[in-house]
Amino acid sequence: MQLVLVLVGAFIIFILSTLTGGGASLLLMPLVALVVGVKAVAPVMAISIGMSSTSKVFFFWRYIDWKLFAWLFPSTIVGSLIGARMFATLSADFLQILIGLLLLSTIFQWNRKEKKTGFKVKAWHFAPMGLVVAFLSGLIGGVGPLMNSAYLNYGISKESLLGTRSANAILLHITKIISYAYYGYVTGEVLKFGIMIGISSMIAVYFGKLILSKISELLFRKIVVASMVASGILMLWKNKDYIQDLVL
Repeated sequence: MQLVLVLVGAFIIFILSTLTGGGASLLLMPLVALVVGVKAVAPVMAISIGMSSTSKVFFFWRYIDWKLFAWLFPSTIVGSLIGARMFATLSADFLQILIGLLLLSTIFQWNRKEKKTGFKVKAWHFAPMGLVVAFLSGLIGGVGPLMNSAYLNYGISKESLLGTRSANAILLHITKIISYAYYGYVTGEVLKFGIMIGISSMIAVYFGKLILSKISELLFRKIVVASMVASGILMLWKNKDYIQDLVL
């Protein structure tokens, strides 16, 4: 019964993820932990989100910004390798709190109507940002839609955001899967649940794409910002005990 709930939950989460430009990892973490345990969450999500990203690339291939992908390519590999290497040795609670606060701060973009807002983001900026995000993703399993604000400020369409982000996500999660496997975290159980959730996610992406075509760029932007704020709140809530310990 738990597995059925996880698969149904994953289906809904990945539909929402398609509409919000990502962020499935934060919502998926507690569901996956129910069936495989906390330590297996990161490798299971790497497999399932890698599969969902593959389906997004298939649907949004012609919208991919290959210039951005070229800047992200090397930093994504290096960052995810370092993060996965440190996965077993570091406590990531403090990092999750910082990420949660950063995501929460994007609420100030809610009333922005233009695609290009705030600091002018250029293509080369994605190289250092990608390095940091890939490292954090490899370390804690997922960082949500952390780079979506940069994509929005760069000024690309909703389809281009999804396509480019997903192409980079495939590279990120393949590197993470290889790294986790090397360090012994990819077991038969991890593969089984990762593939099952991945298949559910790929079906969900198709339905998400149908809904996406019905909404405007402005509504998409508002949905993305709302999802980033919600992801930040969720990440902080998950670490409330750690925050209490820091404060007290």
